[in-house]
Amino acid sequence: MTDRVEAVTTTEGTMEVFVAHPESDGPWPVVVQLMDGIGMREELCEHARRTASWGYYVIAPDLYYRWGFKGPLDFSNAEERDKIMGAIGSLTAEKATSDVEAALGLADADPAAKNGSIGLYGFCMGGKLTLEIAQTLGERVAAGASIHPGSLVTDAPSSPHRHLDRVAAELYFGIADNDDMANPEQMAQLVAQLGARHIAFQLEWHPGALHGYMMPSRADLHHHDAAEKVWGRMEELFARALQ
Repeated sequence: MTDRVEAVTTTEGTMEVFVAHPESDGPWPVVVQLMDGIGMREELCEHARRTASWGYYVIAPDLYYRWGFKGPLDFSNAEERDKIMGAIGSLTAEKATSDVEAALGLADADPAAKNGSIGLYGFCMGGKLTLEIAQTLGERVAAGASIHPGSLVTDAPSSPHRHLDRVAAELYFGIADNDDMANPEQMAQLVAQLGARHIAFQLEWHPGALHGYMMPSRADLHHHDAAEKVWGRMEELFARALQ
């Protein structure tokens, strides 16, 4: 495995992007990892390396660059929690899409990256962005995995579940069964909208799992069995859609 951190210039500053892919010659299909609210950190780099080990060119942009702070942030700290919630509220689908397109420029210029359709996956905030970017990038996205997401279904006109007309990706949703941010009523609304749009998807509930179950550093939240099942679902999804 080879990995590095690249600096990408955007209209709002300089964004760091973690890149990982197998050492042997590609080109490898491109997959974008979208971070959770705690921010980019070594744990997410390890997640990117794991995905890359399946045979992908993984890029993981640090989406907090425009606010000038770095992960990992401490959600239990009131000041840092305010930073997190403020950034999540300000990171629109349009901004995130612009960032991802800038990061994809690295892949476009790298012979190790394969041209064509891409995959997406993300955790928490990144799970929401996965669905939003599958919408904004349309047919460019062939697969997306939204893991313990938040705010997929809200009362706001901009709620992601209301905007699915451009989604061409096959989708997977890994939902904790004890998560106020993705409760059964909300997920029923999401399923109804996905079905109405004839979008291929799987929504899977993970018994005993809490929001954040994919993160080993969060001992109070990590659920090994659920996490391993999700890794398997993602590997199958990307192999089916991207290889």
